[in-house]
Amino acid sequence: MATESRGPDHIDRQILHALHLSPRAPFARVAAVIGVSEQTVARRYQRMRGTGILRVLARPDPVKMPGTTHWTLRIGCRPGTAPALADALARRGDTAWISIGAGGAEITCSAVVAAGQGGLLHHLPRASNVLTFSAHQILHRFAGRGEVDWVATGHELDAGQQAALTEGTTVVMGHVAALDSDARVEPADQPLLDALARDGRASWASLAEATGWTQRQVAQRVAALTGSGAILFDLDVADAAIGILASANLWFTIAPAHLAEVGARLADHHQLSFAAAVTGSANLMAAARCRDAAALYRYLTTEVAAIDGIHSVETVPQLTRVKQAHFLIENGMVRDPYA
Repeated sequence: MATESRGPDHIDRQILHALHLSPRAPFARVAAVIGVSEQTVARRYQRMRGTGILRVLARPDPVKMPGTTHWTLRIGCRPGTAPALADALARRGDTAWISIGAGGAEITCSAVVAAGQGGLLHHLPRASNVLTFSAHQILHRFAGRGEVDWVATGHELDAGQQAALTEGTTVVMGHVAALDSDARVEPADQPLLDALARDGRASWASLAEATGWTQRQVAQRVAALTGSGAILFDLDVADAAIGILASANLWFTIAPAHLAEVGARLADHHQLSFAAAVTGSANLMAAARCRDAAALYRYLTTEVAAIDGIHSVETVPQLTRVKQAHFLIENGMVRDPYA
């Protein structure tokens, strides 16, 4: 039997695409769609997870967490201090999507702030190594078709495979089928959320052990929370390992009358993993992921340029990713923040 290479091959990338679409899909279903054995899927998934190519996780939707607000922070640092500050921020439980960009002088960080508490909004501007600080509240997230597109094209599942994979499932890359649920995250859910943050594919048995609930109770609670959109299943992926070498934050200035329309159009672009209306002089922020700088340039000068209503766009390349939705990025690979 040939030795499997460390880098993702065609089958690995199809597994990644399948989990991107349906993160908790049973290995048997993924195997049937791809046309390999269940054991092959399980073995390759464990290898990619163990080497830091991907981790599956679940996270609360900050917009649906009572008593919290969601912010994107831009932090200008003294020369040479950004890596240490970014690492300290990455170890916190209230941060995500931390990158060092703008020539190594600026950190971008997503933060959740509890009502009545300043949190990072209060403490960061006082830090001696912070030269500039701006906080942009997320007012509205634009959820479009682009979020379910697989960015690392060339090995993706075809339309028929995608339909077979997601048929009858409720969780598809953060989007959920309409269920009769208005559940919201409660304090009693924290052990469940902690377990799903560590491993979004954890079995019902292991989740029951982590929470002290029965497997039936765990399954019902996860179904209720996903059905209401209170929690989202997602992947943290080592972008460089799948050929995504150019990431940038885009800060758009858009006429207010066109903000909703432009945001909806941008959200359908497969190059954007996130787009939201924000406070500040730039009123829409988006995160772009492209194969290389040339692809980013083509995107900006074609698809973005074709949208009326955009007055300007500031492009801030992200040189170093420090943290994704939950997991750290170390030497380009996904690592546990609490290891």
